[in-house]
Amino acid sequence: MEPLTIEQFRKLETAGWVLAITVAVFVFGYIFVFFGLCLFIRSVFMSYKNKSLGKLDTAGKAVVVTGCDSGFGLGLAERLHERGFTVYATCLNLQSPGATHLRGLDYDRLRVVPCDVSSDDSVAMCLRVVREQCGSSGLWGLVNNAGQNFIGDIELTTMTQYLEICNINLFGMVRMCKAFLPLLRQAKGRVVNVTSVKGLFAIPANAAYTVTKFGGEAFSETLAQEMEQFGVGVVIMEPGNFGGVTGCLDEAGLRKLKKFFDDQWEEASPEVREFYGVGHLQQEMENAKKSASTTHPTIEPILTAMEDALRSHCPKFRYLVDGSSSYVDVYNWLAIISPYIPHRFFTKIRAYFFPYIVYK
Repeated sequence: MEPLTIEQFRKLETAGWVLAITVAVFVFGYIFVFFGLCLFIRSVFMSYKNKSLGKLDTAGKAVVVTGCDSGFGLGLAERLHERGFTVYATCLNLQSPGATHLRGLDYDRLRVVPCDVSSDDSVAMCLRVVREQCGSSGLWGLVNNAGQNFIGDIELTTMTQYLEICNINLFGMVRMCKAFLPLLRQAKGRVVNVTSVKGLFAIPANAAYTVTKFGGEAFSETLAQEMEQFGVGVVIMEPGNFGGVTGCLDEAGLRKLKKFFDDQWEEASPEVREFYGVGHLQQEMENAKKSASTTHPTIEPILTAMEDALRSHCPKFRYLVDGSSSYVDVYNWLAIISPYIPHRFFTKIRAYFFPYIVYK
């Protein structure tokens, strides 16, 4: 008998999976029903429990929120102040629209603090400001929201860009946690780390960004294990498709993306330029502009989830929050099914929704 070719083996493997799934559905279907019923009962119980316990009292509780120049951070700073928290809203640029807006509100419990999460010195200065105000009571919440959007093929993304994005999105989170953990332990508070649905599965032209989000997931899981014995809670916030309403794809965000693409072309070798062509980057820029229209129209779902993470007696460990302007957030749907189907099949599904095309 001649050995099977790769193509024949793949067909046999596919047939095997189809048979296995068919048998599982018909023979073990009742098990799936049982587990589904258990999950439903647990969901009802947790909903009843949260309603019965109510929300935590916010009086005297202080929260640091990073990245309040725009988007989630700006909205959350206002929301938490309205709920009675003392809020330290950190902004990279004190002249940004978000910082100007927050200062103009003249809130008595909201302070705008300059902070560049990619700088040790800047984080240390932010810590001094917060410690002066709540050093005796500790810090209830730290929301690591600051981040930088990025698009770029692996081969075109410069090493400077890889390092820059990691320094903001991942090591910024690490810096803030290392600085504020003593205050959080003092109050037995909570850390809310904003990652992304892209920290659960990867798509093309997003390597630098997804590296930071996968890293944020791993860091948060480790942080939760280390802090549990000290009473510090850790929550991972995983937004779906919200880019069009966060500042990532507004005029300023698109200008920054254009600068990233220009730098990629500038540093690309002649061989790489010849392979991709400048039209490839131009088309990726157009795709980014178009994607803004597919996102959720408001940031309300994320703000609701963040508030729950800080005020619930029993917050979830992970909040995968649907975005998108359609009925289904494809990003989140793919993230949910990815652990349960063979990688080769998942890759085909992913490629259908997010194909990788070199635009010649």
